[in-house]
Amino acid sequence: MEPNPGPNPGPDSRHLSVIQLICRAYGLADASEITEELIHRYVSEDRHADERTAQLRDRLRPRIPRQRTAGDAA
Repeated sequence: MEPNPGPNPGPDSRHLSVIQLICRAYGLADASEITEELIHRYVSEDRHADERTAQLRDRLRPRIPRQRTAGDAA
């Protein structure tokens, strides 16, 4: 079974496991240093980052007016 590479790694990035992502995020030498608290913190921070990204995307999305049809009043 292949390790989960995490959320949407993108075409140019290498596939990293969640363990590798947590180690990189918190400067850990290896997986033996990961605690349950770090796992919960990583998941929580990742979820908040996703929420902020969605909010920014919605705020910056251009407002394109819908085209009027022949029956619409001007």
